[in-house]
Amino acid sequence: MSKVWTLAKTTLREMLREKIFFVVIVIAVLMIALSFLLGALSFAEQIKIMADFGFLGVQLALMGISLFSGSYIIAKEVEKQTCLLILSRPVSRNQFILGKLFGVLALNTILLLILALILSVLLGIWSNPSQLEGFAEICLSLWFESSVILAFVMWFSLVVRPVLALCAGIVLFLLGHWLGDLAFFAAKSKEALFAQIVEILHWIVPNLYRMNWKSAYYLQAGLPAKDVLWMTAHMTGWFVIFVLLTNFCFRRKDIV
Repeated sequence: MSKVWTLAKTTLREMLREKIFFVVIVIAVLMIALSFLLGALSFAEQIKIMADFGFLGVQLALMGISLFSGSYIIAKEVEKQTCLLILSRPVSRNQFILGKLFGVLALNTILLLILALILSVLLGIWSNPSQLEGFAEICLSLWFESSVILAFVMWFSLVVRPVLALCAGIVLFLLGHWLGDLAFFAAKSKEALFAQIVEILHWIVPNLYRMNWKSAYYLQAGLPAKDVLWMTAHMTGWFVIFVLLTNFCFRRKDIV
């Protein structure tokens, strides 16, 4: 594991020097600041607006890092063949993939902690400890979501071009959030074929809509323990599947 952690630290340092990281931070901070300004315009809905826009800013930041990093981090190494310098040493392809993956996950974790700290101060979470658990669970769901998208995009970037992998990641994200609406329309339309397609999609696409907790309601009411456990198990399962697919494709890929 020492080789994996060394690769992860190297990847983290490389990502911290990338301009996209600072662009994402600026955009996220601006959205959080916008949530504060909009909340100040409506005192009755201040917390609701700040929570909705604030969590959206955190989500977009994590997704931006996952999509852009995941689609290019391996493809760039393969295209320039710089990965051969690492693989020529006693480092396996699986260790190489895990090192790159953990490096981006570490970056997402750091970014989440920074933005969550800013948002928690604006929402007054520290003065209201009863909301701290719900706040942490919402942030955890956003981290899991970005991790699954990252693993998917890394795998897909080994199958198609990086730009297509990035687009596929966006489609997976949107489709995962639209599954609930699609199921509703399928039930209303009473079309058997439509209902079957939606049912299949529920099995082959991460059910992101079931963890759409980015609102003041869940922050104040809290989250049922069974929903948090389901989210953890469901997203961990998809993450492992995509990582295994990434390792499988990278082992079979002809780099030279």
